[in-house]
Amino acid sequence: MNTIFQNARIVLNDQIVSGTLEVRDGRIAAVDDTPAAPNGALDLDGDYLMPGLIDLHTDNLESHYEPRPQVYWDPIAAAVNHDGEVAVAGVTTVFDALCLGLTDKGELRAKHVRPLVNGVTNARAAGMLRIDHRIHLRCEVIGPTVLDQLATFDDDPTVGLISVMDHAPGQRQTADVQVWFKLRCEIDGMSRDQAEADFERLTNASREFGPSHRRAVAAWARDRGLGLASHDDQTVDHVAESADIGCTIAEFPTTVEAARASRESGIAVMMGGPNLVRGRSSYGNITARELAEAGLLDIVSSDYVPASMLHAVFTLAETVDGWNLPRAVATVTSTPAAAAHLDDRGRMEAGLRADLIRVRVVDGRPVVRGVWVAGERVA
Repeated sequence: MNTIFQNARIVLNDQIVSGTLEVRDGRIAAVDDTPAAPNGALDLDGDYLMPGLIDLHTDNLESHYEPRPQVYWDPIAAAVNHDGEVAVAGVTTVFDALCLGLTDKGELRAKHVRPLVNGVTNARAAGMLRIDHRIHLRCEVIGPTVLDQLATFDDDPTVGLISVMDHAPGQRQTADVQVWFKLRCEIDGMSRDQAEADFERLTNASREFGPSHRRAVAAWARDRGLGLASHDDQTVDHVAESADIGCTIAEFPTTVEAARASRESGIAVMMGGPNLVRGRSSYGNITARELAEAGLLDIVSSDYVPASMLHAVFTLAETVDGWNLPRAVATVTSTPAAAAHLDDRGRMEAGLRADLIRVRVVDGRPVVRGVWVAGERVA
């Protein structure tokens, strides 16, 4: 299918040009900074045309599968509904994040991973999905069974990214132990005795399993040529450990020291869109805006709000000194593409996949007005 877009503000790597873009056979054929276009070209009326967003970390699939606590939806329908939501948010490649191993709420999330992966796979096979889906396996290294769970994906081609996590309280995400206890008691409804028992269980598991499982998960990813991400690194020592096992992405570092050490180690720093748009961390850690102001932000993911990625782009470009729109767009397109070894997308260049979105700013808010995946309009 061939399409020519005219009267567009095309967001390139380092500038915005007004002109035309031609798509041929699912690929970008040409970018031209002149207004001339043949009859039948699609007039974008001055809207932005930019690469489709690439989301390396979203929990949104789980939200559609479990819309209320202990209420589970059909996994194929959940995949289709999730796909529709992220597509209209401008995402054209998504890494659906699913958890393996022990969590602070037991094994509940881990036991639903296979049904969800099968739901995505079956929906794709039936032609029900609009965009490109990959699986991001989040491996809780303090889980006694995490390696056994990971082994069930040994030959699964849907897996595109691995991350290593340790959510034991008293470090990383919940370095402030009192914040952890407050969440367990006020949000999860635990008694103080129950929370203290859980605290002991998780911290013991971290000591017993964490270091060896972290190395084993990293080796599994390395053997398959997959990208590896750390999670919630807090200290310079955490980052040194991440660099040693081959991490190329630092998900949500919790301090500026960890973010700076990641950058110095050649590890791309990723933060969540909700953190950037809201201007704060749910756990009181470093904010994405602070890292952006320090020049230490490389990638933005949706985390748990698909629409936050595009809002984060315009927040960066409009409110953070030293940032412009091309630089902000790179955090959700070319940089995550490179980190995930996707060299066929993420930039407005001839020969690359025509994953494109049309965006207009209305009353200060970016609105997606069209989405194309490999040249085919999907939203």
